Amino acid sequence: MILKYYLALLLGSQLDMGTLYLAFTLFVFVQKLLYKDGSFAKIQWQYLGILLLGIALVLFYMLGNDSAYADMPSITLNIRKYFIEILFSIALYEFLKHKDLDYIIEIVFISIVINILKGTYQIATTFPERINMMFSEPSSAGYYYLFVFFILFEKFKKSELYFYSSRYFMVIGLAIGSKAQIILLAVVAALRYAAPLQFVIFFSVLGGFTYLFWDNLMTIDAIEYNIRVLSIYWDEGLSGLKTDNGVWGTYVTRISAIQGALMCLVDYPFGIGFGGFHSWFLENMSGMGFESSETDRILSGAAYATPKSNLLNFFVTTGIIGIFLYASWLKEFYVAGKKYMYLFQSFILLTFASMFIELNPMFMYIMFLFIIKEKEMESDRGGL
Repeated sequence: MILKYYLALLLGSQLDMGTLYLAFTLFVFVQKLLYKDGSFAKIQWQYLGILLLGIALVLFYMLGNDSAYADMPSITLNIRKYFIEILFSIALYEFLKHKDLDYIIEIVFISIVINILKGTYQIATTFPERINMMFSEPSSAGYYYLFVFFILFEKFKKSELYFYSSRYFMVIGLAIGSKAQIILLAVVAALRYAAPLQFVIFFSVLGGFTYLFWDNLMTIDAIEYNIRVLSIYWDEGLSGLKTDNGVWGTYVTRISAIQGALMCLVDYPFGIGFGGFHSWFLENMSGMGFESSETDRILSGAAYATPKSNLLNFFVTTGIIGIFLYASWLKEFYVAGKKYMYLFQSFILLTFASMFIELNPMFMYIMFLFIIKEKEMESDRGGL
């Protein structure tokens, strides 16, 4: 029971949890050694391959690049981050493969209850500010919300407590007000709610919370602003993205990071490894002409450059191999979705969210989906 709450906390919050991840990982691997509990599953070997590949590629990159070698402290921190997250994900699969689907769903349930309590308190005390629940900022909370959305919709029907708790979480979670969350929820509505009445009800609730909590980002002025920024970028490229040209610093940072990631993939199609993007960005993007306080700090070495996207960061790290591996995961969930549509929908939604957000542990969330998929397939085989 304690481990169930332990894992729910790790799934449903964003704290400084490196020690908690490592403690659980050590516990699971010691158990595996003591009981000689068989070999790894395919997804575990794939995760281990990602870890080794990411480390090997950045070491290779450093050998031929002095600026990367000088960036050794930040590269080491990046390796440490993914070393912990990936090994924890492997251990998570190892531990949960012995549990049934109900046990796993209970972990998800406890994780949303924690966020329901924190989110309700934040709405009561900070209305109409955006909430972040158990996460460091709203976008991270929105990423978690999107990850659990279809799981809650499909699997939380066995009791009134599960049903009403999950629906309440879906409603108050709109107060997170993350831009990516709102956009992707609109896509969800288009894909999921074919009946006109359901579609109207969903959009009415979504629109109401968007109006209350989204800081006027749905106003005509905001839409016009976004169109103007895209027009500047289309006409002038990165050199037009400057704060004195009326472009927000966050836009300058994100657009330059995305273009940088794509350029880095062209330069290193087989990947640059964990943490290599920062030194590549400083070396290759400093003369592009974009300016803002945020990007000035990055280019001066005072802040850390990332692709601003979990998915792009994965592709930049592992290159073509990672892209093909992710495509194979997509195929697996597509096949599973023929019977368990919510698994494919969850993977697609998580993929889109990973394009826009970078702070959450993407590998852990994907591993959770693989575990649920495996348990659903076990039920088809009669629990064998």
